[in-house]
Amino acid sequence: MYIHMLGLLRKKNLLPVIIFTFSKRKCEDFADALVNVDLTSGGAEKSEIHVFIERSLARLKGTDRELPQVLRMRELLSRGIAVHHGGLLPIIKEMVEILFTRGLVKVLFATETFAMGVNAPARCVVFSMIRKHDGRSFRELLPGEYTQMSGRAGRRGLDDTGVVIVACNDDIPDQPTLNKMLLGVPTKLESQFRLTYTMILNLLRVEALKVEEMIKRSFSENLSQKALPEHQQKFAESSKVLQAMEKLDCSICGLDIHQYYDVSARIVMLNHELRERIVRSPVGSKALSQGRIVVINSSFYRNAIAVILRSGGNSSQSLVSARSTTAAITKREGEERMYTVLILTEKRPVGAAINVRDLAPLPVDHVSVPSPDKVTQEVTVVPYTDIAVITRMQLKMDADAILDQRDESETSKIGQQLLRVAEEMHEGGKIPENDWSKIRELDFQERLRDKEALMAQLGSFQCVRCPDLDDHYGLVHSERILQQQVADLAHTISDQNLELLPDYHQRIEVLKRLQFIDEMGTVQIKGRVACEAKIRRQINTADELVLTELILENVLADYEPAEIVALLSCFVFQEKSQSEPVLTPKLEKGVQRIKDIALRVAEVQYECGLDVRKDDALAGLKFGLVEVVYEWARGLPFKHITDLTDVLEGSIVRCIVRLDETCREVRGAARLIGDANLYRKMEEASESIKRDIVFAASLYF
Repeated sequence: MYIHMLGLLRKKNLLPVIIFTFSKRKCEDFADALVNVDLTSGGAEKSEIHVFIERSLARLKGTDRELPQVLRMRELLSRGIAVHHGGLLPIIKEMVEILFTRGLVKVLFATETFAMGVNAPARCVVFSMIRKHDGRSFRELLPGEYTQMSGRAGRRGLDDTGVVIVACNDDIPDQPTLNKMLLGVPTKLESQFRLTYTMILNLLRVEALKVEEMIKRSFSENLSQKALPEHQQKFAESSKVLQAMEKLDCSICGLDIHQYYDVSARIVMLNHELRERIVRSPVGSKALSQGRIVVINSSFYRNAIAVILRSGGNSSQSLVSARSTTAAITKREGEERMYTVLILTEKRPVGAAINVRDLAPLPVDHVSVPSPDKVTQEVTVVPYTDIAVITRMQLKMDADAILDQRDESETSKIGQQLLRVAEEMHEGGKIPENDWSKIRELDFQERLRDKEALMAQLGSFQCVRCPDLDDHYGLVHSERILQQQVADLAHTISDQNLELLPDYHQRIEVLKRLQFIDEMGTVQIKGRVACEAKIRRQINTADELVLTELILENVLADYEPAEIVALLSCFVFQEKSQSEPVLTPKLEKGVQRIKDIALRVAEVQYECGLDVRKDDALAGLKFGLVEVVYEWARGLPFKHITDLTDVLEGSIVRCIVRLDETCREVRGAARLIGDANLYRKMEEASESIKRDIVFAASLYF
């Protein structure tokens, strides 16, 4: 495909072109497919490319110039073709970048990293696909990713416009997918600030800066810190209102109304939880059928007795249910269960309703009996959340006559029956609730017994004898609401509201358990060693703790420098490898010791509340380059060590370069604890890996 596409682009004068491919292997395969294509424009360009390559490779010694990747890239570059990805040797990658910016590379197959840090625009950009693997699954390109890569099309001062082509092959993306990729909302900027053990230990050693202050200055807390003055003002205002609030002064209620309020609130909460289970159970569905007498409690109907006419409601009836503020608050689209009911109520002015904010959470222990001169019936639709009690009583009726035929006589008859039932309940002082013994869930029955026990306690409170109980109860309710508001605001403006604070306390506990710090938070010798032996890898790992344990348990003392640096490679190598390294018995023993320590540290983290599994701890340690690093440290040429693994050359170099930094850090830890033997070994290990192509000088300097 690309042979014909490049012919077209060359004809239309759209070279140089960057072809973005989301796979290192595919970059190589696409370049290999252009075996007979030469895009250079003459001998002068070929000569310039050749001279540049020779000067660049002069920095390499011996067999390094004969590496397969070097030979292959030399041949591709001579024809104006190149690839660019993380698996290339650093010097090869720099050669490609410099030649591309000079206009000598006409087609470049690159991964998306080329669009991030290199200022190398082209006349045209081609996407080999618009789906990529993000480490978990395949997905379409995000708008920001597309913009970043397509922005390479068009050279400042040379091109009026840039051309972007999506190579569809046989998989043509649909219009919504393209619209989202081209015009979608950019990815929200999220803070990646995370606490590490090294950061915590270093901050504990510095008294001038607390960890809480560091968290506050992070981008993750930016919005909450900006809103802090507003929250502080609200806290002050709410505190003043709470202090000025009218205090309850009643000789009857003053003794136990607050305890009565707590019991009542608990009953209301239990009733809500039980109702959710009932409505979703077959027993509850059967109970909530035509003729069942229920008690409705909402912002419009207070303890009103009603009878179910039909499950569900039509659009015209739904207009009535809009009066229910409770329904508006709790309704979830597609999940709300509605019931058409006939409610016994009193005539009231149109639009009159109870303010739901002032509706105190009183348990429903009685029904409202309308005055005979004001009694009326209403047919309306209510959500299941408005049904406070499902009684065991049922009425026989002709629901179709009431709903479809608008039979006033049938409506009046049912209304009279409901009135008699309400009067009987009022005189008896109890609402006969339905029998829920057929719901055999243990948790449900326990909650039901708790509710019944609490309901039985209500009559024992002295405050129920107060004639103004409703008003006094409402006063307590308002006070509790305001107290909760003040408490929430106090938490919001305190350090306890910091998002990362729980993680910080958990990590502090880990450090105490492993004796990196004492109970007072003072950094011990293990903590100081961990500060020296920091590992710059994944931010959520505990590698510095594992490495510190390795050092202080004197595990590394039994190994030679080449073996030590090989074992340390597991802390810096991050890529996947399908090839299994062939290790000596001594190295295998060292690998097992590292795994044992990692499992021990992971277990402590899990016990302290961190979401760390043993499998995750082992998966983070990758031993795929142990053999490669071991042989490199022993002096094997780079050309030969590439045959020991399927890891690309650039990844090997990157690992070894970072290992040199790790060697320096372990050397610093050895100096801190006075281990001269380990210090000497780490010096030798560092010297053994610092040679040849791995540490070749950069072309940019």
